Amino acid sequence: MPSFRQEARGITGKMHTDTLSGLTLTTRDFPDFHALIMALRFPIGVAQVLELRDLINHSAAVYEEAADTPQNREFRESLEVAIQSFGIENRYHNERLVRVLNMLRGMHYQHIIASRDTERRLREQQAENRVTRRNSLRNGVLALLTMLGTGLAWFSLEGASWPLKLLPLTAAILALGYFHSLPLLDREMDRLTRDLNEVLRRRVDTLNWRTLIHKLALLLGYKQIQGIDVFRHEQTDQGIDGSYQLH
Repeated sequence: MPSFRQEARGITGKMHTDTLSGLTLTTRDFPDFHALIMALRFPIGVAQVLELRDLINHSAAVYEEAADTPQNREFRESLEVAIQSFGIENRYHNERLVRVLNMLRGMHYQHIIASRDTERRLREQQAENRVTRRNSLRNGVLALLTMLGTGLAWFSLEGASWPLKLLPLTAAILALGYFHSLPLLDREMDRLTRDLNEVLRRRVDTLNWRTLIHKLALLLGYKQIQGIDVFRHEQTDQGIDGSYQLH
């Protein structure tokens, strides 16, 4: 299994230090971060917990919350009720967790917008590719027929003029160009399809708030459940190379 720092590279992009200290989540990081949190199975390594806590707390501290609209206020109140239903009564912990969840909500909203914009752009490029390919194929066939027709006229007419002799050559060059573009367009379509599939694969359509609250509360130390240990003993975490493993 990859080490946590290897997993973190997919979340935060380029690493600036040996840990996640000082790094900040962005909308681009959101799908990987969400997948990692949802896949967490406790207990996990001490280093992993501390790095994730640092990443979450630092990101939430610098995150600019949305304006205090009635809709946002209602959502915040519903979050507070849900958090309290999990037995988190400490006011500071409650407010911190609400801020983290608000941050994730904002990132998720921006992620959905960016994902749909990218999907629309890629689908438009695919549609343009299909039109271009269809036109290239049609024009190539027409150029090929023109080459055959003018070629036959050239051979069948005695004393054909130079323009008539040039027409088959010109048509042949055009046909070659049109047909040569077809494999290029096919490769471009393959790339667009891969990019589109990746966008759809990474898209997080909805958030499971109960699971997020549960896992983040445990991870941040705001909640304790009998029989569930968040930390795993150091001596059982290290492999041969001493790196912490994520299970």
